[in-house]
Amino acid sequence: MQSSLRSVIQAGIAYSKVWPQQSDLNSIFPENRIIALTQWAQKIAPPFVVLNAVLLVSWHGGTQLPLVIAMSLLLLSMPLHGWYWLGVRSQKKLPPPTRHWYQQIQQQMQQHGVATALPQKQALCYHDLGRLLQQAYRQLDRTFIRESLY
Repeated sequence: MQSSLRSVIQAGIAYSKVWPQQSDLNSIFPENRIIALTQWAQKIAPPFVVLNAVLLVSWHGGTQLPLVIAMSLLLLSMPLHGWYWLGVRSQKKLPPPTRHWYQQIQQQMQQHGVATALPQKQALCYHDLGRLLQQAYRQLDRTFIRESLY
């Protein structure tokens, strides 16, 4: 499955918007931490790059300009690393235990009268899981979610 860098990053951004930011999921999935760090890096990187560049140029003058540019580009690319990881993760197929758990949650939601959208493809991926969990958190009570998680 070949994807361009741009499409993977766009998939990561979309996945970060779909994945539910619930503390119940922290111990099971790393997505919450990656999304939080990526959003934090997106906010803090630009001012930090400017401060870093100003300090380095003031200390070393123009002699270290290539180093300043390289460090600035690295720091500015930090959110892209997070979105890339999320994009790759969103397209990854669910392992069998997680796929089984997905199907259990989907069946329980249907038993409670919540209509769930069936995935278009046969192989479930983490993006599908994110959508299902988001729907479960929106439409069901916390006790149901906690019972299905533990």
